[in-house]
Amino acid sequence: MAASADDKGARVTLSSHGTGPVANLAGVSLRYGKTQALDAIDLAVPAGCMVGLIGPDGVGKSSLLALIAGARKVQLGEVVVLGGDIRAVRHRNRVCPSIAYMPQGLGKNLYPALSVEDNLQFFGRLFGHDAAERRRRIDDLTKATGLYHFLERPAGKLSGGMKQKLGLCCALIHDPDLLILDEPTTGVDPLARNQFWSLISRIRQERPGVSVMVATAYMEEAERFDWLVAMDAGKILATGTPQELHACTGTETLEAAFIALLPEERKRGHRAVEVSPFVDGDDIAIEAHDLTMRFGDFTAVDHVNFRIHRGEIFGFLGSNGCGKTTTMKMLTGLLAPSDGEAWLFGHRVDARDIATRQRVGYMSQAFSLYSELTVEQNLVLHARLFSVPEPVIPERLAELTSRFGLAGAVDSLPDNLPLGMRQRLSLAVAMVHSPELLILDEPTSGVDPVARDAFWQLLIDLSRNDKVTIFISTHFMNEAERCDRISLMNAGRVLVSDTPRDIVEKRGAKTLEEAFIAYLQEAGPAEEDAIPESPAQEPVSTVGQGGGAPRGLRRHFSLARALSYTLREGLELRRDPVRMAMALFGSLILMLIMGYGITMDVNDLSYAVLDRDQTVLSQNYTLNLSEGRPGIMKNSPFFL
Repeated sequence: MAASADDKGARVTLSSHGTGPVANLAGVSLRYGKTQALDAIDLAVPAGCMVGLIGPDGVGKSSLLALIAGARKVQLGEVVVLGGDIRAVRHRNRVCPSIAYMPQGLGKNLYPALSVEDNLQFFGRLFGHDAAERRRRIDDLTKATGLYHFLERPAGKLSGGMKQKLGLCCALIHDPDLLILDEPTTGVDPLARNQFWSLISRIRQERPGVSVMVATAYMEEAERFDWLVAMDAGKILATGTPQELHACTGTETLEAAFIALLPEERKRGHRAVEVSPFVDGDDIAIEAHDLTMRFGDFTAVDHVNFRIHRGEIFGFLGSNGCGKTTTMKMLTGLLAPSDGEAWLFGHRVDARDIATRQRVGYMSQAFSLYSELTVEQNLVLHARLFSVPEPVIPERLAELTSRFGLAGAVDSLPDNLPLGMRQRLSLAVAMVHSPELLILDEPTSGVDPVARDAFWQLLIDLSRNDKVTIFISTHFMNEAERCDRISLMNAGRVLVSDTPRDIVEKRGAKTLEEAFIAYLQEAGPAEEDAIPESPAQEPVSTVGQGGGAPRGLRRHFSLARALSYTLREGLELRRDPVRMAMALFGSLILMLIMGYGITMDVNDLSYAVLDRDQTVLSQNYTLNLSEGRPGIMKNSPFFL
């Protein structure tokens, strides 16, 4: 079907892909209280291909996937999955073994106290595989993913990329026909992300009929998908292949295509981000020398060195858990380093040095706003906390609300604001005392591209016009390219610090992501990857290699599934002595307390009666109550 779009950002429907729909949604709506998560969704998901759901946080991607997976109740509309209505209990029980669902979050479908082997054994038992079949499937999957040598390692001690691989193994152990992945690579380093998608490609080559649905926050990642669904505000903006979306919108990147598909009122005033060249000065705002932070035996930050000039936009690029946030907290004095030193504006970082700390504005990863206070009250509170003179506060608030587009929302509560406006409010709060240094910890996670670009316009204005030094952490490559200089960080160490262009040129790469991957490979494999993987062409599928196919889920009680959960709970208790002690001895102590501390023997009870009738009958009734229970009621009642 030919693409069509009007100026109001109406939904665009492009050609379908594949043979037929693996899922069909008609008139589907979903609400969480007053929040409309999905609004009259009509969608036919083609089978046998990789379908991507793109859009920022909060647009309904996770809700849509949960409905298709049968993990959430259908409120309104029809959801047909694998040939039947998912609302029908009989059909849902029949097709659930054919669906694999990885929820959002690193390792959220795993049990961190259990080993790799135990996690896989548990999922194998749930789907009715016998011991021999479980052994064969576990060996096949772990050899193909590089987890075979780490079967005894607890899932909680794996890296982010390895957790995602283990989660995928658990999802594939029953040979699903539909694989649903909710943001599986968010926060994972580029190398692990690349390995993850290579593994998915091998699975699809081995099993061409498998359908894959993926929600992703990375637009560049979605370029590799077969078919896309662009979503915003619980509605579908467009569907089609990446090439069709580019052709429909006349854009070269998916992020630009997504912005073009938005309704006119959502993108009004949007302009592309342009970063003027930074004029290097001699003043140093931040300097770190061998900065190290240890938590017990774990080294979160390992001998980090860098120098940031005044007015520079300096980016920290790396995956979740690589040490970015810990480094920022040491620079603000929130954490004292184990080793090394850091200086702010020529002064050694000291949590007790209030004067230096007041020259710093810090925007944490989670919005640090008070939800019970209005926008204006949040700004006033933080101004007073940073000792802004009382006569200056009204003028400062007027300037910030005008500059950051908050003038029309000063009486609103933060929770009632859109995500992009809440982000600008957090930035205004961090700037309320006019700091010379602004530290931003992943400030744009989950924000739509229009709001993200508007936020960056503010940062560039602060840097170039107000000479505010900006230290920002991110895991978005396109954001890192806007920084004057960046540091690529992995496992607590800085791999390289330079301008984005120079980093790409030094590695002879085409993109910053390719350069990052090259530096990760040069730095040497992480401990989890130190042992070579099995050959890349080793089959991942376990279909047709023996018996033990998973049985359909029973509607009523299943002894085998109950035993699986019992064994898993027993293993978790055995690996956690404190939990085991509380489970055993805690219950005994509670029984003793209840046995000796609670009694039904009540004697000599004084009581009063509120007699609203004030009749002879009511008084006789009360006296009979006392006389009928000798030894319990003491004396006569008091009449009120």
